[in-house]
Amino acid sequence: MQPLRVRDGDGILLLRLGAVGDVIRTLPCLAALRKSFPEARLAWVVEAPSATLLPGKPWLDEVIIFPRKALGPAAFARNSVRSFRELGTFFSGLRSFRADFSLDFQGSAKSSLIAWSSCTPLRVGFTPAGSREGSFILNNSHVKPSSPRLNRVWKNLELLAPLGVSESSLEFQYPTLKASARISKFLATVGPASPIALHPGTSPRQSHKRWPEARYSQLIRGLVGEGLCPILTWGPGEETIVQNILSEVGGGGLAAPSMTLPEMRQFLTRCRLFIGGDTGPMHLAWTHGIPVVALFGSTDPSINGPLGEHHRILAPAWQKGRPRPKRGDPSPLHEISPADVLRASMELLSRTSAPNIQAPQC
Repeated sequence: MQPLRVRDGDGILLLRLGAVGDVIRTLPCLAALRKSFPEARLAWVVEAPSATLLPGKPWLDEVIIFPRKALGPAAFARNSVRSFRELGTFFSGLRSFRADFSLDFQGSAKSSLIAWSSCTPLRVGFTPAGSREGSFILNNSHVKPSSPRLNRVWKNLELLAPLGVSESSLEFQYPTLKASARISKFLATVGPASPIALHPGTSPRQSHKRWPEARYSQLIRGLVGEGLCPILTWGPGEETIVQNILSEVGGGGLAAPSMTLPEMRQFLTRCRLFIGGDTGPMHLAWTHGIPVVALFGSTDPSINGPLGEHHRILAPAWQKGRPRPKRGDPSPLHEISPADVLRASMELLSRTSAPNIQAPQC
């Protein structure tokens, strides 16, 4: 099949609505497109919570916010007129971009319907082997992933093939980081040494990705015993998890303040190590060059793990010769012990230069 021809001024619409980790792992596609087509117009359809991860010009010409909340039955019950207006504004902006190509990285019914609604003539998506909910029906150019266990970053890049783009390097072009005075003040209270970030929470529907709270408490004791300062980060609705862990520790370890995504980026750039499960903050950490100890249970680390040699993936349930765990089963994470995580953490820390200063008091 001959690559589709992209001319100067053509519009390319990227669809990856959320969540945080999925948007992050699509960023290399944006960089590859801009390098290949410097005169093309690029727009990205995304939900508001992840929009702060997207860079502006010269990488991206337009960000189109998908009003997800306007589609819920509760939103229509409260104010149907407002919901219809929000959706009308969204679809009007979508069509006014005048896309010539769309790239459906999400591969869901919703994303393919948005691509179709944009009146884009050439809609690229995955075959049924790489998509769900029948999304391939509304896309008219299809890419079959080279492997069912391909890391999501590489799978996304394969979707660029119909446009003649082949990329083997990874660039994560984030917006310019602007320091938050609130996070700077918190880091000043922690002390001058680089902290260790632990993120124990997940969204409620992804609770099977949570390592047990009691084991985080044991890990914190081990890290503090090594003279380190573990700091627990959290997202909306995860405050109780952090409080439970710290109350069991009985001294040692700190809770980070609430953070926006830009503030989380600022905090992570000061960390020597990140420890956590298969979540958005884990992807935020490794794509910023922070060594990661990633804890995997029933989700596939080949698909969702961090890339690079400066990380450790603990996923005993995925060892060769074992039957694959059932997705959504929380029990495989219980096979990872605090001693395993502490050992992997100290190994990674031994490879990075420790600050030549006294560790802060936690």
